[in-house]
Amino acid sequence: MKTSYLDYAMSVIVSRALPDVHDGLKPVQRRILYAMLEAGLRPDRPYRKSAAVVGDVLKKYHPHGDAPVYEALVRMAQP
Repeated sequence: MKTSYLDYAMSVIVSRALPDVHDGLKPVQRRILYAMLEAGLRPDRPYRKSAAVVGDVLKKYHPHGDAPVYEALVRMAQP
């Protein structure tokens, strides 16, 4: 039991909590950016509410709850 929990904890840390070496993004951040790209959200286009972006991410890529997606979106927007 102890080793299986440790294996699971390490897999969560490696696959979700730590940023990727290639681009420095966590998986939820990558999903947000990809959903924004698919929706055509670019700096030269009109804005959309964050709820639309979060809804797209939840619908297509991250079906766990909106709180982590909102938190990641806010952290990405802050300098």
